[in-house]
Amino acid sequence: MAQLKRRSPVCLTLLAILLSTFFSCSFVVSLGTAHKPTRRSRVARNADLQPGDYVKARYHIDHNMHNAILLSIEPERGPRYVVSWDEPDEREPLSGTTDIELIKKAKTPLTGQGVHNEKQVFFVGDKVDALFYTDNGWYAADIIEKGKKGEDYWLIKWKDPDGGNPTEEKPGHELKLTKRVKNIPLY
Repeated sequence: MAQLKRRSPVCLTLLAILLSTFFSCSFVVSLGTAHKPTRRSRVARNADLQPGDYVKARYHIDHNMHNAILLSIEPERGPRYVVSWDEPDEREPLSGTTDIELIKKAKTPLTGQGVHNEKQVFFVGDKVDALFYTDNGWYAADIIEKGKKGEDYWLIKWKDPDGGNPTEEKPGHELKLTKRVKNIPLY
């Protein structure tokens, strides 16, 4: 029996073009390789993970590992982990993943309504964009302390107060995390 030669991605692409021209249909040829979980990530899946643990998780858009805080674990889905990214993009500050690696255990696990509703997690020192009511724009600010109005309120200091009050208390849903503080108090 003759051995089969492995075809190059260029050869496969040319073959797909030829076949699509001949059969008047389109083919999709992926040049990428499927992601295989590393041994370390499989070990982390079996570790005693809990909400609040600092992890590296695979982001489904760029397929790279990024730092995050574990918010919840859904064991019935394979397991699936919901994380809050340290430097999220505009579209997806929280997301689910199945590939995760433990970086550091939380001294005390995250609890409260925010974790159960999978809301963004904030800490004093975080860099955020905050909603400015006058023009409904989002502007850079720093979280300087926990707010006094409730569990999910934060006192922020605007980077450019534009003649207004330099500090303001804001609820968490009016904040977008741009960069997490590095000395997170959970660890």
